[in-house]
Formats: sequence, structure tokens, C-alpha cells
Amino acid sequence: MSTSSPLPPHNKVQELLQDFLAGYWSERTRANYAFILAGWLSWCTAHNHDPLAQIDPAMLEGWIGELRARSYAPNTIAGRVSAVSAFYRWCVRERLVHRNPVEVIRRPRRPTESTTLSLTRHELTDWLAAAERRGGAWWAAAMLPGLNGLRCGELVACDVTDVGSHSWHHTLALRTTKGDKPTVVALAPPTMQALAAAIAGRTHGPLLLNGNGRRMTAYNVQYLVAALARDAGINKRLTPHGLRHSAITVGLDAGVSLRDMQDFARHADPKTTRRYDRARHALNRHATYAISHHLAGGT
Repeated sequence: MSTSSPLPPHNKVQELLQDFLAGYWSERTRANYAFILAGWLSWCTAHNHDPLAQIDPAMLEGWIGELRARSYAPNTIAGRVSAVSAFYRWCVRERLVHRNPVEVIRRPRRPTESTTLSLTRHELTDWLAAAERRGGAWWAAAMLPGLNGLRCGELVACDVTDVGSHSWHHTLALRTTKGDKPTVVALAPPTMQALAAAIAGRTHGPLLLNGNGRRMTAYNVQYLVAALARDAGINKRLTPHGLRHSAITVGLDAGVSLRDMQDFARHADPKTTRRYDRARHALNRHATYAISHHLAGGT
């Protein structure tokens, strides 16, 4: 490990950090990287390390070890290391450092399967039926993540004017998505029925209203997800993300191709979508059966 050296002025590091973050047009990415890198720079300061001239692989390993000791999830640690690596890649490009220290360490691996608690096909059916019995905004708030896999932030940001149609399909425009990439998703007829009940003739304003007549919040969604689980007799600690996970898993189990499910989930990397496929190792889906059938003249 390198010996200690005078730390750079705090303002200089902050200016460099702001220059690095300015290269990302997504507000969410900037906020996430700013949070992670603030923690990394604080760690460097606490250990009297210069984050620009003194970082070596052993120091990074020490930081990662502390994150593990604090029981951070593997995904969280991997995400933080990726953010630090992105910062040092930028520093190399700007000729502020000679190398990216993250490139020479063994980076933490993400689990090959998601550990998020989700619903089975029959549980999801019961959960959506409970939402339909509640009706109104609750029904719509359940159908969109349950059948379309919407993230909680995407769900509560929707407005009435985002509902439309295209080529004979009912659609919903998502203005606030991960990566801030606007997209349009198709709506199944049952989902459109639920939205019509939630809109109730309104022509503008939030798509989903809470009991006070205001835009539904993430807290409202978390509450209704858990309440509907109780209504359906499902003894699981379900979360909004768990509901999205359920939709993706059920889609993969239904035989939807990985490519189409990646588009459905709006994942940039198909590896992320594969983590949701908990049945991918099932022997009844082994490719040998399809190959044998095809060679025997099957169609």
C-alpha cells in the first residue's frame, strides 16, 4: 500500500467530480453516482488517502472489505465499484491519473439469480383479483406493474394524457424511466379497463390518485402492494419491485423469448433479464429435446 501524502484541496476534488457527473444526461445516474462517489471520497479522507494520486488496488480491496463487513448486498457493492471505476476511467481520459485501479482487482460478482421475493403465477392471479375487487386507482396501480412490469417511479409519474393508442393498440407513454429514456408500452385489455376506472372521465392530471385526491406516491404504492397481498391471503413480504419481478418471471415461464422480455422489462443488458428466469435450469427446457425433435423431422 502506498504511503500517505498530502491530500488535494477539497474544492478541487469536488470540481472534478462535478465535471465527471456533467457527462451523464440522466438525472438519476448523476444523483446515484454523486451519492456513491461522495461515500468513496469520504472513505479516502477518513483513511488519509489522496483519491487522485495515491489509490492502489489494496486500498480498493480494503474499501470493498469494509462494505462487506457492513453487510452490504453483493449487488450494492458491485454497483458502487462500477461507479468508482467509471470515475477513474474518466480521470484516465482526462489525464488526471495514469490508470484505473479498479481494472486490476477482482471485482465483486453479482448473483446469477435475483433474490427479490416474488409471486408465483397463481399468487399473481389472486393478487390481481384482489385489486380488481378494490377497484378504482388501486386496480390500475396493480395492473400496470403486474402485467406491464412498471417500476414504482414510472407508475406514479404517469398522467392521464400519457394514455393513448397506436396501430390499434392501447398504449401508455412512460416519461420517467430508468436512464430517462421515454418509451411507449402496450396495454392489455384488462389493464385498459382498470385505467378507465381510475381515470373516471378525467382529461388531465395524474393518472393515479390517492385517497386525498392527489398524485399517488411511492409510499401509497408500497402500502397497497402489501395490503392486496393480505387481501389475497399471500403470506409474503411483497414490495413494488417484487411485483415487477413477478411479471418478468411469469412472462419467462410463459415462454416469452428472452429478447422480447428484455424489451418488456426495459433492461439494457439481457443478462439482467436472465437473472429473473428462475426456471432456466429446468431439465424439461433443455435444448437437447428441441434438437432431437428437429433432426427427427419435427417442425
